[in-house]
Amino acid sequence: MSELSRKAILGLHSPLARVVEVYEALASTQERARELARAGTPHGTLVVAGIQTGGRGRLGRLWGSPAGGLWMSFVLRPGFGASLASRITQAAAVGIAKGLWEIGVEARIKWPNDLLAGGNKICGILAESGVGQGGRLDYAILGIGMNANLEPSDLGVMDREVTTIRHELGRDVDLLLLLRVVLSNLAAALARIEDFETVLDEWRNLNCTLGQRVRVRRLGETIEGRAVDLTPEGGLLLATPGGTVELFEGEIEQLGST
Repeated sequence: MSELSRKAILGLHSPLARVVEVYEALASTQERARELARAGTPHGTLVVAGIQTGGRGRLGRLWGSPAGGLWMSFVLRPGFGASLASRITQAAAVGIAKGLWEIGVEARIKWPNDLLAGGNKICGILAESGVGQGGRLDYAILGIGMNANLEPSDLGVMDREVTTIRHELGRDVDLLLLLRVVLSNLAAALARIEDFETVLDEWRNLNCTLGQRVRVRRLGETIEGRAVDLTPEGGLLLATPGGTVELFEGEIEQLGST
C-alpha cells in the first residue's frame, strides 16, 4: 500500500479525493465512508484499504478483497436532487471502464453494476444514497472493488467467473497510476450526470449486455428475454414473450446473443 499513501493520493489533486483516508486493512471501505458521510465529511472524501476483511457487493454478497486490489469508497455530495441518484451507477461504470481502457484492459459494462474483461468480472460498483429533509440528496456513497495485482484464484470467489488486471495484461499495474486514470475518468463522467443521454450513449458503446438473451432474478421471480436498450434513467428494457419489461434492479445472467 506504500504507493497508495495518503500523501500520494492527495498529490493527484482530484476533486474526488480532497479528503483521504488510507488503511492497510479495514472491514469495509463502504461502511467507513457511510460513517464519514453521516458525520458531515465533504464531497470528495475517499477511503482506500489494502485489504477488506468484510467487503460486500450487491445483495450483501461477500466480495473477496485481498492485498493487491484497489478497494475504495467515495463520499459524494453532488448537488443534484435525489431523483437523479440512480444515475450514479451508470456514470461510474462509464468512467471506470474508460480508465481501464487507458491502461490496456478492454473492459465492458454488464448491467447493472459490473465491469467485465474477457467475459469475466474485473470490477464491481456499489452505489447507495442518503436522502435528507425534503427529499434532497444528502450524500451518495460510491464503492469500487477492482481486481488489480493478484490472481483470480486469490479472490476466493467460487460462484462466478472473475479476472484481474494482472491476468489480462500479463503484468502488474502501478496502483497510483491506475487510481489516477480512474479518478480522472470517473470525475468527468459524474460531472455529466445532468446531461445523462451523453452518459448513456457512452454506456451503450461500452456495454456487453444489450442484444443478449438474459435471465434476471429479482424480487423472488425469474424473467428471461432479450436486453434491448436502456431507459432515459438507466433502467434495462427486456423484451419477453409477454411484452417489454422495464428493470431497475436484479441479478442478471447472460445467456448469449440473439
